[in-house]
Amino acid sequence: MNEPGNLAYPGEFDVLRTKAESGVWNAGTLVVTNYRVVWTPSRFSKGTGFAFDLDQVESVRLVRTLTYAFLVPSVRFRLKNGAVYEVGRMQEDPHRVRHVVEDYRRRERYRPGSLFGESS
Repeated sequence: MNEPGNLAYPGEFDVLRTKAESGVWNAGTLVVTNYRVVWTPSRFSKGTGFAFDLDQVESVRLVRTLTYAFLVPSVRFRLKNGAVYEVGRMQEDPHRVRHVVEDYRRRERYRPGSLFGESS
């Protein structure tokens, strides 16, 4: 997994960065770029980080889980391979996080060789 500061794709940039928890009380940082989602645990967190490309996302939903007694909305990412990730207790509005991910996952991606039109 790449660190959040390391941008893996040409033209990749941070769209949203916020503190958030994943799992049971595992604090960390959620970073949404124009190509992927990355969650890295904080220094004292026992959780493991995760990262996935936006084109792997099947759905993004707001859910209320038992972890936070159904009081705090979390964002649930379901990937095309069946993996599910939940991120909650964000400093940023969860509705905005969902909207940003939905918006950027629908955009066309850069493909090597397509910068100046179709390659012949």
